[in-house]
Amino acid sequence: MTEPPVPVSRWTGLGEVIRRIVIATVATAVAVGLLGAIIGWGTGRGIWPIVAAAYYIAGCLLFLIGTFPSGGFSMMRGTMTRRRPTGARQDPIFLLGLVLIALGVAVDIMRSF
Repeated sequence: MTEPPVPVSRWTGLGEVIRRIVIATVATAVAVGLLGAIIGWGTGRGIWPIVAAAYYIAGCLLFLIGTFPSGGFSMMRGTMTRRRPTGARQDPIFLLGLVLIALGVAVDIMRSF
């Protein structure tokens, strides 16, 4: 006997996507924090202000990249395609930028205690 097909929902596979986003967010936050700490330690200006600034700068750049309309332009091919409409990118890169900005705010607030 054949088994009935499993219904496919638009939510199928969402757990894997969320897991990849969380892993990428944590890895990016750790990498930016370590880079800021190394720069702060190397310059002697204090670690925490440089870490906060690194989170702010990286977060703002990722947010701007994520919200910039692509308009179908492909960076890999260097050509315009007609398949994608003009508008914001569909990547969650801007969310990663917001998380990094929030980490910068948290570092600034916790630094004063």
